[in-house]
Amino acid sequence: MKFIILASGSRGNCTYLEIGTKRFLIDIGISLRQVQSRLELSHMELSGIDGIFITHEHADHVAGLVSTVKKYKPRVYMTEGTYKNLPRPILTGLDPSLVEIINFDDFIMIDGFTVRPFMTYHDALEPCGYKFTEAGKNLVYMTDSGYFPQKHFDIIRNADAYIIESNHEPELLLESDRPWMLKKRILDDQGHLSNEDSAFLLINVLGENTKTIVLAHLSQECNTPEVALQVYKRVFEEQGLIYQDYHVIYAMQDQPIGEVVL
Repeated sequence: MKFIILASGSRGNCTYLEIGTKRFLIDIGISLRQVQSRLELSHMELSGIDGIFITHEHADHVAGLVSTVKKYKPRVYMTEGTYKNLPRPILTGLDPSLVEIINFDDFIMIDGFTVRPFMTYHDALEPCGYKFTEAGKNLVYMTDSGYFPQKHFDIIRNADAYIIESNHEPELLLESDRPWMLKKRILDDQGHLSNEDSAFLLINVLGENTKTIVLAHLSQECNTPEVALQVYKRVFEEQGLIYQDYHVIYAMQDQPIGEVVL
């Protein structure tokens, strides 16, 4: 299993994922041309893509969906709420025969590996994260969630790698020029995880298998990679963990991160 985060942030999200002989995207909130050009940097191409897993219906996660599906005809996996709440041009542009409706906590079996969608908490209709499992290796993908309840910790516990939201630093958000209602939305339980909330969540679910943590969906106005990493380091050390035991990196909006292999 390996992945490349092609884009991550409020202007578009997309991750390339290979499992065995199958190739997928998680969200496609950037244009097809951008996906192709960023894959080319890793000497890869999009042709033959098998499926696209959608987390929710916001434009920064689905903007390039229709053009990609029309060109390559992949299966598109999403919850019923996400499908019904897609922006109308995208909903009407999709071939329904290529859409597979998924349910929280059902196990999707594909060519010897499993995908488990799980509920996230965001101002969307039935948003979800995904846990991918192959040959004993687990990848958890979760962005756009204001919090994550303790009762669901076991779903994402002890993954080998996490792609996890670390959206904002509250002080930078509150001091920004953003309208108060937007600030309130981001800070809400249906908004986005702060750096500290993200770090504390990871501390509660990581385990002996955990090696890689990718901080995702960083706000370009209300966060910086340096601040996010500093907060993670502080929280880990305050809680008695050795920060250097983990490969903690961050995803970027305008360029892909290097290939991560599990």
